[in-house]
Amino acid sequence: MKREANPLDQALSGSQRETLGRLARSGDARKLMELLNRQGGVQEAAQAAAGGDTRALMEMMDRLMRSGEGAALVERIGEQARKAGLEP
Repeated sequence: MKREANPLDQALSGSQRETLGRLARSGDARKLMELLNRQGGVQEAAQAAAGGDTRALMEMMDRLMRSGEGAALVERIGEQARKAGLEP
């Protein structure tokens, strides 16, 4: 069975995919996932968003960004992405 092409994979070069993978495995990314998992509902929000209902995901992100720890983690990960050339 052929796997459907991922639009993100198609949009990124090989080196960008590698860099994104390193960022996803970083300590800050792990801490961010732990924080999200403590909030609960990550899988459900992701499934709903995949089905077109982004409301739960947006609420989760709003709570995350209102927490000092979450906002700091997102900022650090964003800075790492910029330094790695993943953001314009």
